[in-house]
Amino acid sequence: MGMTFVALGVAFGFSYNFGSVVAPMRASLGLSAGQAGWVFSVFPFTFLALSGVTGRLADRYGPRPMLAVGGLVLAAGLGLTATAGHVATAVAGYLVVGVGVSCAYVPSVANVGAWFVRHRVQAIGIAVTGIGAGTVLGPIVTAALVDALGWRRTEAWLGLAAMVVLLACAAAMPVAARRRHADATWTAGRLAGDPMFRTLYASGFAMGLVLYVPFVFVAPMAEQGGVTPIRAAALISVIGFASTAARILFGLVAGRVGVVTAYKATTVTIWASFLIWVPSRSYWVLLVFALVFGAGYGGNIALMPAMLGHYYGIDSLGTVTGVMFTSASVGALFGAPLAGLLIGASGGYLLPAVVTFAVATLGTAGQVFLPKVHRSGTP
Repeated sequence: MGMTFVALGVAFGFSYNFGSVVAPMRASLGLSAGQAGWVFSVFPFTFLALSGVTGRLADRYGPRPMLAVGGLVLAAGLGLTATAGHVATAVAGYLVVGVGVSCAYVPSVANVGAWFVRHRVQAIGIAVTGIGAGTVLGPIVTAALVDALGWRRTEAWLGLAAMVVLLACAAAMPVAARRRHADATWTAGRLAGDPMFRTLYASGFAMGLVLYVPFVFVAPMAEQGGVTPIRAAALISVIGFASTAARILFGLVAGRVGVVTAYKATTVTIWASFLIWVPSRSYWVLLVFALVFGAGYGGNIALMPAMLGHYYGIDSLGTVTGVMFTSASVGALFGAPLAGLLIGASGGYLLPAVVTFAVATLGTAGQVFLPKVHRSGTP
């Protein structure tokens, strides 16, 4: 669990820091807001789209080789971004970063889920707080390094640090024992035929369109209002702080009310945050938005593997979790660029905030009516 915490903190902390790099990158490469959105959006698209593959590989080979590959690939992606002279190279760099994070995320989280039985929800919640911790520290550290070294050297040094840490985590991570002959296995084909999973998948697509927009545009939105770059980057750190606390809090709540009820609460919290974002006009309202969004986002990410384990069992948890994450991949690819186009067309952030809220409403509606148990049972 400790190695997963560290690995996820580094992988996501050095990826979700894009808000601290985007302004100097745009100035250096001459990027529009829409182009900057594409640079970041290929990262969540890639790591989500490949999650079904890396989850299946983790079920077969375990988390250690996947985590080692993830460290090497993540470093290569950040290094490629550091050399970018054109938007295409920057996009390719963050695409490679997404491959690295995909190798680290689902395999390590599924390993924690398979290791614990009685306290699985709490264990996963604590392990994935590493994502929140990384999101807290990553943007602030990155902003300070960019100010001292420039964005290119910062990306290169972060890539080297990520490789060293993830390789060390791969060597030290304990691996959960798996049953040699599983009684039941959920494959991608079986999941596609399951009505409840199709509902989860459709709502996941809608949420994927909106979940990554704040990571790209909340800091530039604050800067447009006259806030300094460091204070603007702190909003991303607030999201990380709130998500860190929420992962533990919602894990405790799930222990009392059940993982499905707690998961629904996280989805409603995300929806409420976008309702706050729509009328935001000041830094302090954006700060409240960051707190509420971070809480919902962190709790949702923490409880999703446990919720899927509740419905589909643990023998195929890597596969089920990975396939589920692909639902948000297309949305993650197009969400930030579309928001950038709306910003460019309207000259402000009100229109994208309204559209984001409307899409979040659709995604929330698909999850609040989930049953407490999987009625069709395991295959």
